[in-house]
Amino acid sequence: MKKSTIVFLLFSFMLNSAFAQKSEHKLIEEGIELHDKGQYQEAIEKYREVLKINPKSTIATYEMALSFLELKNYTDASKYSSIVINSNDKSLSVGAYCVKSEALAEMGEVDKAIDWLKEGLEKNGDNYLLHFNLAINYYKKNDLENALTHVKKSIDYNKSASGPFLLYAYALKDSGLWVQSILATQMFLLLEPDSQRSKNAFQELLQTMLITSTTDTPVERSFIQQQLYRNKSQNISAGNLPPLSIEDGLNRNLVYHAITSTIDSLNKISSEPDIFITFAEVNKSILNILDQESRRITEQNVFWNFYVPFFAEILKSDYYLTFCRYISVSHIPESLEWWNNNKPEAEKFKQWFEEGDAPQKKEP
Repeated sequence: MKKSTIVFLLFSFMLNSAFAQKSEHKLIEEGIELHDKGQYQEAIEKYREVLKINPKSTIATYEMALSFLELKNYTDASKYSSIVINSNDKSLSVGAYCVKSEALAEMGEVDKAIDWLKEGLEKNGDNYLLHFNLAINYYKKNDLENALTHVKKSIDYNKSASGPFLLYAYALKDSGLWVQSILATQMFLLLEPDSQRSKNAFQELLQTMLITSTTDTPVERSFIQQQLYRNKSQNISAGNLPPLSIEDGLNRNLVYHAITSTIDSLNKISSEPDIFITFAEVNKSILNILDQESRRITEQNVFWNFYVPFFAEILKSDYYLTFCRYISVSHIPESLEWWNNNKPEAEKFKQWFEEGDAPQKKEP
C-alpha cells in the first residue's frame, strides 16, 4: 500500500473519531439540558444515541440512570447505575452508588440499599454523599442512632451542604434532643434560607421553640414523610411539655423556662405579639442560656464545641436581627420584604457570615 494512501486512511480515521467524540459530547449536553428542564424521557433518548456511538460511555449510562430515577422507573435506574458501578469509573462511582441505593429504597429494599452504600464506602472511602444517603436510609428504618452517626459524618466531610443539617435536625428532634435540633435547623436555614423545605423547616422550628402549636396535619418534611406519623405523639409545641431531663450536660429545664418566661413577657405587652419579634426574642433567650451554660460545661462534643459558640458569636455580633431576618425569609413575609428593601445590609451580613469578619453596623 502506498504511503500516501496510509496517511489518508489514518487521517480519515482520526477525523471520524474526532467527529464522533464531538457528537457524543454534544448529545450528552443536550440530554442534561433536557433532564434539567424535566424532560426526562427525551433526555434518555439522547443518551441512547450516545450509547450507539460509544456503548462504553459511562457518563451517558450514569445520566440515563438519573433520568430513570426521576421518572420513578427504579428498575432501570438500578440497572444502569450498576453498569457504572461495575465500570470502576472513579469519577462517577459515588453518584452511581447513591442512585442505586435510592432506587432500591424506593422499591422497598432499604436493607439492600444500605449494603450497597457500605460497599460504596469501602470502594471510595469516606464521602459526605454516601454517609448522607446511609443516614437517610437508617432514618427510614427508624434507626436514629445510626442515622445520627452517619449524618454527623456527612457534615464533617462537607459543612457547606444544607441537606445533612436538615436531616440532622429531624433526627435530633425525633431522638428527644429538641434543643440541639433548634440549632441544627438554624444552621440549615443559614445555608438554604429560601426554598420550600426551608419554609417547612422554619414552621417546624417555631413549634419546637414552643412559639406555635402543632396542627392536626404534621409539617411536611423533605425526607421521610411516614416518619412524621410514626413520631406524631412526640410532637413538641406550645402546650406540650418537651423532655426536660439533663442530656449531654445540658439542663433542658433552664432552656424551657427561658422560652416560656420570654413568651409570657411578650404576651403581657401584646395579646398577639409579632411573630418575628417573638422568634427573635425567644431565640435570644435560648442562645443566652446556652452561652452561659457553656462556661461551666465540661462535656466535649460538637454541640458545645461548635454549635453553641457559633450561634453565641452571632448573638453577640451586630448582625443578630439581620440573621433572624435571613433565616425566616421563607416563612415570614415581613422578613422577605425587609431583605428586599435592605440589600446592602443583607449583603454585609452574608459577607460577614462567609468570611467571619463583621463590619460594625446598627441593628435593622
